[in-house]
Amino acid sequence: MLVNDLRAKLERMLPRVTKPGRYLGLEKNLVRKNWNDVSVRLLLAFPDTYEIGMSHQGTRILYHIANRRADTLCERTFAPWPDMAQAMREQGIPLYSLESYRPAFEFDIIGITLQTELNYINVPYLLDLAGIPRFATERDERHPLIVGGGPCMANPEPVADFFDAFAIGDGEVLLPALLDLVKQSKEQAWSRQELLLRLAQVEGWYVPRFYRWEAADHPALGGRWEALDPRVPFPVKRVFVPQLSPEDVPNPPLVPVVEVVQDRLGMEVVRGCTQGCRFCQAGYWYRPVREHDPATVLATLEAHVDATGYPEVGLLSLSTADYSQIEPLAWHLAERLKNRRVGVSLPSLRAESFSVALADAVSRVRKSGFTFAPETGSDRLRRVINKTFTNADMIAAAEVAFAKGWNLIKVYAMIGLPTETDEDVLELARLAREILQAARRVGNHHAEVKVSVGPFVPKPVTPFQWEPFGPVPLLQQRIELLKKAFRPIRWAKLTWVEPEEAALEALLSRGDRRLSRVIARAHDLGAVFDGWGEWLNLDAWRQAVAEAGLSWEAELGPRDLGATLPWDVIDPLVRKGYLKAERRRAYLEAATPDCRWGDCMRCGVPGDGVDTQLAKPTLPVVGEEAPALARARNAAYRLRPVPRIPPPSEPPQQPEKTARYRFTFQKLGEARWLSHRQVMDLLERALRASGAPVRFTEGFNPHIRLSMGPALPVGMEALAELFDVDCTGPITPELVEKINHTLPDGLRITHVEALAPQTPSLGKSVRGCAYLVWFPRPLPRPDHPGIVAWEWKDGAAHIVLAAESQPDSLTLRQALSLAGASEEEILECRSVRQAVLLETPELKQAALAT
Repeated sequence: MLVNDLRAKLERMLPRVTKPGRYLGLEKNLVRKNWNDVSVRLLLAFPDTYEIGMSHQGTRILYHIANRRADTLCERTFAPWPDMAQAMREQGIPLYSLESYRPAFEFDIIGITLQTELNYINVPYLLDLAGIPRFATERDERHPLIVGGGPCMANPEPVADFFDAFAIGDGEVLLPALLDLVKQSKEQAWSRQELLLRLAQVEGWYVPRFYRWEAADHPALGGRWEALDPRVPFPVKRVFVPQLSPEDVPNPPLVPVVEVVQDRLGMEVVRGCTQGCRFCQAGYWYRPVREHDPATVLATLEAHVDATGYPEVGLLSLSTADYSQIEPLAWHLAERLKNRRVGVSLPSLRAESFSVALADAVSRVRKSGFTFAPETGSDRLRRVINKTFTNADMIAAAEVAFAKGWNLIKVYAMIGLPTETDEDVLELARLAREILQAARRVGNHHAEVKVSVGPFVPKPVTPFQWEPFGPVPLLQQRIELLKKAFRPIRWAKLTWVEPEEAALEALLSRGDRRLSRVIARAHDLGAVFDGWGEWLNLDAWRQAVAEAGLSWEAELGPRDLGATLPWDVIDPLVRKGYLKAERRRAYLEAATPDCRWGDCMRCGVPGDGVDTQLAKPTLPVVGEEAPALARARNAAYRLRPVPRIPPPSEPPQQPEKTARYRFTFQKLGEARWLSHRQVMDLLERALRASGAPVRFTEGFNPHIRLSMGPALPVGMEALAELFDVDCTGPITPELVEKINHTLPDGLRITHVEALAPQTPSLGKSVRGCAYLVWFPRPLPRPDHPGIVAWEWKDGAAHIVLAAESQPDSLTLRQALSLAGASEEEILECRSVRQAVLLETPELKQAALAT
């Protein structure tokens, strides 16, 4: 399909779908290269919505690594929401990239990141939309290579039949090797089979067609593996980048134009975790620990704020408090950003007083909820899973948090862990009650506790990979037990994941290749977007599993400790013997220390601890040594550098307001598909990035004092929209240019003026709006008092409508409908808002003068 044809069809489709802005590639800092100037063309396809995919740091890193090569072009696509997918099918539009609108099937490689098993259903969804055969055996030289990566590579077998190859490990190492080989293949005209055979011999690349799995009669017994070619390795070893490089961090970052799930700047400060939580796949899969230099993180995030204007930055890792330089980095970052009202977020903190003290030290700008992840309310069960803090530690931490002004504590926990009893489950309600009592002791009477519970899912490459799931009826009983226990606890709210939904994740987490056909069949029966509750279709899954002759109950049951497992084709570097030993220690309730701070535990990751790369102290140390209350209590953490509590800081300062400025801006071209809220967010970010002397609201969660004119409907262009901003200094032409530099194409500030002190606000002074509407036939003026002017001229209607604040106001859609236009005609006509009219006399003449 020609790009221009695709774009023309999109024009007709976008008015009919939700959030059309996510299908256009409007982001600032995206990379567009000439298609014919490169050797290799890579499409990164995320099997979930734009909002989820654009929150994923790994995709951004891969995009940057590929596009910094002169010989490679890398573009993006995301799973379209079902309404968009239906429209694409009806219009004959294949899955396409956001940068060039090229169909997915024209690329050399399509890379699909698998972050969760509930994304698996969207693999055939994406391939079908792309017009590419689902199964690797059905594809030939005409088709792109379909490659997978991400944390689900701990067991890629359930989707193995869909993929030509899997990247087992860190993309910083594996992606360049793939691009080099594909380039060489094109230059030397290798067959698809030869390319895949050579790729299979590159360390870290798993090509399923060269391996055969023979399942035993029962899932508990595993099966048998066979390598079909002596030239391919068995098992396939996971590879990792030995050190995190600042060159691999995108700079400047992509700026989404649609609200995303993690709507903040983020930078990974640590990769890998050695706490050894026995249920946590990521903790074993991403070893060893490697840390970014704190001075580099500080400089990078400052530059990213300058480039994007985001109001929050996040220090990302599996356990942020374990970053060896967390105190100086967090303190200096908060100090540098506080007067710009940019908050610092520290996700993944431990449930202890040190974490609270650390979070309080950097919460100069924003103080939202504090999150604990104790996984269970039972101290005994916490010893089973190797979490060494106690309920007493959490209650002490909560008391500190509530005394320092936090009003919300979120608690994440699981049910169904190995050895769990009803008494263990009820401990969670007691913990919630005692956390609230801690709040009352310090005089905080507004405190809330929100507890989220999800069923434990046994994951490959963990000590609990042999454990059963559930069963579902038992998990349902325990949720009922919790609901009853929480009912009398005022200010505590309980939410939960339904056990049947978690059972699907459990089925997919430990399955073998036979599940590829099950996934395809479930999709044919209507399953899509399993991670979104409104689309989860368990009936389709039950039917697909039954048709395949598999037993759902057997698949969810235990695995024999001596069995060869479907994921044994992958060498995660952590030895199976170590995982078995950890399982034994779990049943003994024995702790395993964190090797980051102590002796190597011989888990199997090569190097015997030498591979652990802790950051050097490149930022000045701040604060006093943490008091005993604020230090971690378990023995392993006594080996780390003594934690420090950063010193108090002056609150953010800002000058007094000197003037209110009125900005005029255009919204043209594809930017018309952005919503009023999206435009407002983009304008706020651009103002912050420019360094404009804007005034912020006081208190926590500050925002720019920005007042928008009347909301513009999605899909409508505008020539002269208005917004007012309180400022503490002058807005110069140079600042306007900086603001425009940050805004996406189609949004542009065209005029700025300082307002006289007594000028009424926009909300009080807007009297109407002038529109120009191109329509295929003349429309008579309806008889309605909300229509101020209506003139047909040169095939277009010149219309003035009273503002929403006026009596008898109409939207443009309502006015056209009153004139006899059908819904279909209204969707397809082009309209422009020419002006927001502020003058009260003679609106009609003012509109015609415009």
